[in-house]
Amino acid sequence: MSAIPETEFEVAILGAGMSGLCMAIQLQRAGIADFVVLEKSAGIGGTWWDNRYPGAQVDVPAPVYSFSFAPNPHWTHRFADAPEIQRYQQRLAETHGLLPRIRLGCAVAEASFDEASGRWQLNLDDGSRISARFFVCSTGQLSIARWPDIPGLADFQGRLLHTGRWPGDADLAGQRIGVIGTGSTAAQLVPALAPAAVQLKVFQRTPNWVLPRLDRRYGRPDRWLMRLPGYAALAHKTLCAALDLGRHGFDEGTLARRAAVAVAHRLRRQVADPVLREALTPRYPLGCKRIIYSNDYYAALQLPQSELVTAGIERASAAGVLTVDGREHALDTLVCATGYDTTHPLSGLPVRGRGGRLLSQAWAGGPRAYLGVSVPDFPNFFLMLGPNTLTGHTSALLSLEPQVEHAIACMQRLKREGGRWIAVKPAAAEAQDAGLQQRLSTSVWAHCNSWYRTEGGRIVAIWPGFARDYARAVRRPDAAAYELG
Repeated sequence: MSAIPETEFEVAILGAGMSGLCMAIQLQRAGIADFVVLEKSAGIGGTWWDNRYPGAQVDVPAPVYSFSFAPNPHWTHRFADAPEIQRYQQRLAETHGLLPRIRLGCAVAEASFDEASGRWQLNLDDGSRISARFFVCSTGQLSIARWPDIPGLADFQGRLLHTGRWPGDADLAGQRIGVIGTGSTAAQLVPALAPAAVQLKVFQRTPNWVLPRLDRRYGRPDRWLMRLPGYAALAHKTLCAALDLGRHGFDEGTLARRAAVAVAHRLRRQVADPVLREALTPRYPLGCKRIIYSNDYYAALQLPQSELVTAGIERASAAGVLTVDGREHALDTLVCATGYDTTHPLSGLPVRGRGGRLLSQAWAGGPRAYLGVSVPDFPNFFLMLGPNTLTGHTSALLSLEPQVEHAIACMQRLKREGGRWIAVKPAAAEAQDAGLQQRLSTSVWAHCNSWYRTEGGRIVAIWPGFARDYARAVRRPDAAAYELG
């Protein structure tokens, strides 16, 4: 029997989305060129490769959804759509010479830390093996599609789709369509599907807060300005500061919060039918769940072919969906706009740390990591956009860039001081987590169930403060928080 081929690298990066590309680019800048990027999909882009549903857009202004070190003068709108973002990522990979280092269609089946060598052993699904000193997981929190727990879903005989795994050949014009979910994804999808649908039924469990999307088209003057030396950096810095001020909208009694609530109420008055308007009125505090930004969601629900279904779903059937009021909704296509499993990240990948301990065991009560980056007993292992690093009010890239700096600084320290591994101390991780959860326990995010929380109530997605505060905390590792071995 022939030996399994093995390749050695200094760094193995899992995922070729924004996180993986940022890490790869900054590794090169730090003089660490011995790395590989492993991507299970057929193309670059991560969530923006998977999320190709009609209407998919980023919900922060595009200039802050590009890296501070790589502004993009090609945006066509303030809020870029998914294909534009994926093209930006493709250009990044090409410009920085990353394509030879990216392996597409390459899935990791298992990852284990070998204490004797201080290296990670990655078994790939094709039977090959990779050995790396450092293992960077850049899959983020939005990678595992979450299907609704509905009895009989597999019995549906029509086309069953998930927005996070959208096929390129999905033409739904002239069909009877059902959409499960009313979050930010559905708010983008529904206006795109409704005009060409024969019938569109949106199954709502919880109404959400909706604020206007202040979008506009970028013309030649905008693109010309973005090419001026210094302008892109100034625009990025200004927008980041302005968006971070939006953090005040999550605190009770602030002017920003009162203004946001007033604007949401005003927008909802566009719904002419008082019964429909009442059904679309949220019963939880603004910000407790992810806020929707849309100018056309309410309008789409008022089209003659659209119906908001508020009766709970009892089960799916071969023909469609049966609701608890006894109605059977016949459908040609059922779309699950139900987001991602943020409470069980990496659940499909066995990751074994020191002593063979599984990451899933360490995260039995919900995922946690020191500053969202490092996990005790998992040496030379770094998470990008890990637990409690999202903010809810600004670009995730503002958290990502300092996380990359943190991880690379740890790598450089180990190389400089010598040893086989570097890992966060359990006491440091526990203290940081305890303080974080204390802050979150009195925040707006503790007031309702959402994808920010586990079933047990632990808030696992959100950082409770300003983005600038998180960047300041994570950018330079505290030497006392880490141990070398």
